[in-house]
Amino acid sequence: EISKENYYFGYKLFNPDDKSAQHHNAHHCLEITVNCSPNIDHCIIRSTCTVGSAVCVSGQGACPTIKHCNISDCENVGLYITDHAQGIYEDNEISNNALAGIWVKNHGNPIIRRNHIHHGRDVGVFTFDHGMGYFENCNIHRNRIAGFEVKAYANPTVVRCEIHHGQTGGIYVHEKGRGQFIENKIYANNFAGVWITSNSDPTIRANAIFNGNQGGVYIFGDGRGLIESNDIYGNALAGIQIRTNSCPIVRHNKIHDGQHGGIYVHEKGQGVIEENEVYSNTLAGVWVTTGSTPVLRKNRIHSGKQVGVYFYDNGHGVLEDNDIYNHMYSGVQIRTGSNPKIRRNKIWGGQNGGILVYNSGVYDELLSAQSRDGFNYNYVFKRSMFNYN
Repeated sequence: EISKENYYFGYKLFNPDDKSAQHHNAHHCLEITVNCSPNIDHCIIRSTCTVGSAVCVSGQGACPTIKHCNISDCENVGLYITDHAQGIYEDNEISNNALAGIWVKNHGNPIIRRNHIHHGRDVGVFTFDHGMGYFENCNIHRNRIAGFEVKAYANPTVVRCEIHHGQTGGIYVHEKGRGQFIENKIYANNFAGVWITSNSDPTIRANAIFNGNQGGVYIFGDGRGLIESNDIYGNALAGIQIRTNSCPIVRHNKIHDGQHGGIYVHEKGQGVIEENEVYSNTLAGVWVTTGSTPVLRKNRIHSGKQVGVYFYDNGHGVLEDNDIYNHMYSGVQIRTGSNPKIRRNKIWGGQNGGILVYNSGVYDELLSAQSRDGFNYNYVFKRSMFNYN
């Protein structure tokens, strides 16, 4: 335990031999406590204790500088920062730990830069119970669960990190988690690049989210969030999926070249989806289904290999002021009990027509649709129904 200021530890090996906690009352290999600011440099830290972290930094004024250390092959958490502790943690290697590479909780607020956090047997970084922190230029990959997990009012800031090849997802925000994720590269994760659920409300801004083995951003179970100015592409499932009463704000994103659809809103999904560019996806640009009611406004939805916007199985909502063009099928399809409001869209270039309504689809109104060649078609339909069998 280190409990006084200004110690320097360098080029040391911390490696207790006893696998039990019997002789280690604090259960930590290295503990830094209240009002303590040591410099720890080029140390190798191992812990075979199963009931305590390898490094624990706790308490007001605990503010170490830990650089160029190796915290690996431990039987619990690698680095644990809690109880208002702070500190600077740079250029460390944190790998193959039994639990998370890093835990931050209870108002812990570290600065963590250029750490390599990989091959953990659990999550890479776990912030929870009001944990915070600033994470920059870290490489987080090949952890067994998510690369970065946020829950229970945690609010980290994660900037310009690479979060990739997670065996489940990239970023998982749940149980009222928050956080700002800005300018990261999130790719090649087995499940969604970003998962948001259970009343969580993070900001996901200016990230590249690509080549996931499932979807790009997946918002479910009353999830919220601001999904803004991201480049989302090349994912195996929908670029953004919104379901089960979730209601995010989705704006200024590029969602393209997916192997599935662009945006998929289902099972009473909601949300405001505006000023995005959705293009060159394999299935529909936007799907709205099973009681969902999103507002789609001022988007450019184009060059898809199927339908532009597809309402089916009681998909509703509002579609207004969008440009919808150059799809292999129709620009908009409405079917099987769907009843969206369609206003002031420009719909052109669909190889199977502009708007196709069939199998008991309904729509309230179509106002001021304009073709690309400049002709105005001011048709207004009130409760019109067309059936094609």
